Amino acid sequence: METEYESRLRETVEQVQANGSMRTEKYERGPLAAYMEHAEDALEIVRIVEDGPLPEGLTRNFHRHSRLFFAWRALEPFQAIAGEFHLVHIGEALIRGARKDTTATTGSELERLVNEFRIFETHPVGGTGTYSALRLTPNQEPELWYFDLRQGPSRLHISYGDYLDVMLLTKGLYDWQYLFAEPDPDNYGMRVSLPYLRDGLNFLAREFGGDDLAGLWLRWEERARVVVEES
Repeated sequence: METEYESRLRETVEQVQANGSMRTEKYERGPLAAYMEHAEDALEIVRIVEDGPLPEGLTRNFHRHSRLFFAWRALEPFQAIAGEFHLVHIGEALIRGARKDTTATTGSELERLVNEFRIFETHPVGGTGTYSALRLTPNQEPELWYFDLRQGPSRLHISYGDYLDVMLLTKGLYDWQYLFAEPDPDNYGMRVSLPYLRDGLNFLAREFGGDDLAGLWLRWEERARVVVEES
C-alpha cells in the first residue's frame, strides 16, 4: 500500500503526463526499500549507524523509493522550461553518510562543508550539476543545502518535509530551490536563474491553474528586488 507521499508523487507524475503542453523525458521508478518500509524503521537503522538520535522532522513525507527519476520538458514555444527530480530514500541518503571524511582537518572550509552533505535529490537528466542535500547538526533539525556548479552551495531556509511538498508543487522546475535561499546579489546562480524561474512559474500557473503559487511568487519578487536592485 502506498504511503501518502508516494500517492502524491504518482499523482504529480500523472498530472504532467496528461498535460498536452509537456512531454516526459524520463520516468523510472526504482525498487521500494522494503527493508525500510516505515519511516520509524528507516530512521532506527540510521540512528544505530549514526550512534545518536535523529530529528523527527525527517519522517514527514516518507516514501519507500530507493530511486525515483522523473524529468519533463515543455513543448514549443516553451521548450526552455523543464524540470526533474531524482529522489533517494531518506534512509539510504543518510546511511551512505557524509561524502568524504568529515574528520579531516585539511582543506578549505567550503570543502569541509560539502563533505558533510547527505544527498537526497539530484538532477542527472538535465545535466545541470545541481543537487540537494541534508547536513546533520547536533540537537537541531538538519540544514538543507542546494549545490550548483555555477555557484557552489546555498543554504536553504526550508525543512526537509516542506522541501518535498514544494518539489511537487513546482513539478521539479529547475532551480526552484533558489526561491528558498537568502536573497543575495552576489549569488550568481540565483541571479541567472531568476528570469527562468519567472517564465517557469508563469508556465506552471497557466498549465495547472488549480495550484496555489502565490507564496512562490512572493519569494520570487523578494529575490528579484534584492538581486536586481543591488547587483
